[in-house]
Amino acid sequence: MPQELPLLARQPIFNRTMDVVAYELLYRADHENRAQFTDGNSASTQVLLNTFAELSIEKVVGHHRAFINFTAALMETRFPFDTSQLVIEVLESEVINANLLHHLKRLREDGFSIALDDFVLTKESAALIPYADIIKLDVLALNDRQLIEHVNYLKPLGVQIIAEKIETFAMLEHCRELGCDLFQGYFLEKPQVLKGQRLNESKQAVLQLLARLNDPNAAFEDIETIIARDPVLSYKLLRLVNSAAFALPRTIESLRQALTLLGLKIIRNWIGLLAMAKLGDKPAELSVKALTRAKLCELVASQTRPHTQCDTFFTAGLLSTLGAFMDAPLPKVLEDIQLSPALRNALLDQTGTEGQVLKAVIHYEHGQWQDIDWAFLAEQQLDPHTLTALYLQTLAWVDETMLTLHAEAN
Repeated sequence: MPQELPLLARQPIFNRTMDVVAYELLYRADHENRAQFTDGNSASTQVLLNTFAELSIEKVVGHHRAFINFTAALMETRFPFDTSQLVIEVLESEVINANLLHHLKRLREDGFSIALDDFVLTKESAALIPYADIIKLDVLALNDRQLIEHVNYLKPLGVQIIAEKIETFAMLEHCRELGCDLFQGYFLEKPQVLKGQRLNESKQAVLQLLARLNDPNAAFEDIETIIARDPVLSYKLLRLVNSAAFALPRTIESLRQALTLLGLKIIRNWIGLLAMAKLGDKPAELSVKALTRAKLCELVASQTRPHTQCDTFFTAGLLSTLGAFMDAPLPKVLEDIQLSPALRNALLDQTGTEGQVLKAVIHYEHGQWQDIDWAFLAEQQLDPHTLTALYLQTLAWVDETMLTLHAEAN
């Protein structure tokens, strides 16, 4: 299992009654609780990725708002984030020009809240105020006269004022008396480093693909678009569809034709397998194991139900190996993948019919004969002899399928 690494830090923002109402999310790349970076674009992008991809916004801030630094370059990108939860924080180092004001206007129109960090009132910075919902005043950078002048100027404008870098109780009480709305600083709480298991880019892409593929609400066109974006996946899928693995009566010549003929459920399984097999740091034997487990689960299920109803058993077998592909515990990997309750219970608790079949197959492949629920398998019209025959059938099918997978260079 990979070592847990710092992904970001969060520092709470308190209201006047000292309740946490938001968190500022900060870049952290090592175990020292300090922001050390030279590229603001890269640092902010990494915070966004770690918040929304490596972890999840719910885990990081719960139902509170998240303040994240945005450079002007980042503001040019349209992000699919919840506008009610993300506060875009404009750094004091940004050049104030027509381009920046245009981006702020668009972001406000999109529904985002805007905060101005370390704000100091000047002729130039005054142009930012009409676009701001929140203004942060650095109580260490402003002397008492300047702090009072800023608060008196800003309060009538209807913006919320955050007094940041509060380091003593006296500072907190003074800023509260002046009328500041929110408070942040080491006296209240230092940034807390959040750690996690950082996936490399290829594994993250595979996980995102699996999440979309297994989304029950994904439409036919969505799946087609996802697959079509990766020519290698599309090509390998067509090779597989035209192989003995499917035994179709005619040649399939297009991605849409394959999707239409086989259906989304079957295609999801195969694209998931092909995507996981693309991870270059994994031995081919892991793909063999995934295929073997998936196919044996499917064959066991097919003893008492039509083959068209066995795809979830194949999926359970396939996804049960996902933790090994991702070098992370399976429960953690599945957190960001939308699955049916039956499939999730099968994978995490080995309950339900799919879960019982999966458990029996895992015991069988480990040679744990005494742990196999033979009474349950008897209900599936299986005895030890029949199960062995299905296993040998599975191995032959896997050999042929793996030859197809590796017929062409990756």
